[in-house]
Amino acid sequence: MPYLTGGLAYGQVKGTVAGTGSVSGSHVGWTAGGGLEYAFANHWSAKLEYLYVDLGKDSCNAACSGGNRFDLEFRSHLIRGGLNYKF
Repeated sequence: MPYLTGGLAYGQVKGTVAGTGSVSGSHVGWTAGGGLEYAFANHWSAKLEYLYVDLGKDSCNAACSGGNRFDLEFRSHLIRGGLNYKF
């Protein structure tokens, strides 16, 4: 059975500018993805899922980057697998 998913994402992020400093904090963003789930026995199913997570961006100002400003984007691509048992 194919499915789609999406919603709110929350995470602690940290970005480092090579040897000059870093920025970190909690970010709220969004996630979207989809997957397949297959029932292969009476109470068992297996799934494979892809998720894209976007937690926005932050800036590393002159104080953490040696006088330059950098924009850091926090994005992830996740692939998960699972095995489920229905009671």
